[in-house]
Amino acid sequence: MSGIADLLLHLIFPAECPLCGKIASSCCVSCAEGLLSPNLPICIQCFGPYPCDKHSNSFPHYYGAAHEGQARKLVHLLKYGHEGAPGFSIGVALSFLLAETRADALVPIPLHMGSPRLFNQSRKIAKGLSCKLGIPLHDCLSWNVRVSPRAPKAAKDRDPLPKNAFKMKYFPRGVKTAIICDDVCTTGATIFKAATALRESGIQVVASLSFTLGQRGAYN
Repeated sequence: MSGIADLLLHLIFPAECPLCGKIASSCCVSCAEGLLSPNLPICIQCFGPYPCDKHSNSFPHYYGAAHEGQARKLVHLLKYGHEGAPGFSIGVALSFLLAETRADALVPIPLHMGSPRLFNQSRKIAKGLSCKLGIPLHDCLSWNVRVSPRAPKAAKDRDPLPKNAFKMKYFPRGVKTAIICDDVCTTGATIFKAATALRESGIQVVASLSFTLGQRGAYN
């Protein structure tokens, strides 16, 4: 019966997993889990081991896989196809990395100002995490400056972000601690600036998480 149900779903909502080809699935959670490799948390500022002796104001960053191969392919599908549908499965798959981390809110990195994208891929991941971990999602950040998309640029070619790169859209009531969520972490600069905005609003950032990690050690 499950095969018939999947076929009916596929006819109504045409989709197939980009990794295994299963119909009626934008991305199987098990397929997303298969791309993950166990990683120890790193310092968000230097990408060295966490706790970090160099950066006392840092926090741990967790990631699922290196930004290469099938994981990179899935990120591109998440950003540019399926209206971000694989994001929820990615978030569910990543949830084990935060099993021991407690927070009042999951905060996604927002879309850039003027972005043509109709969805926020980081928010899609955060929704999967929220469903699995029971931590509320608060989309409370927005960009405070207009910057060109950073994804196509190598770390060395990216302009430094100003201190006030982000601002609070609203102040979530009762939230004292947060985890920042993103799809890709390349240098750590975007996540750290987002953390600055949260901290200035009285919210402690206890961790950050991304599906993939790009080149290492570029932000200090």
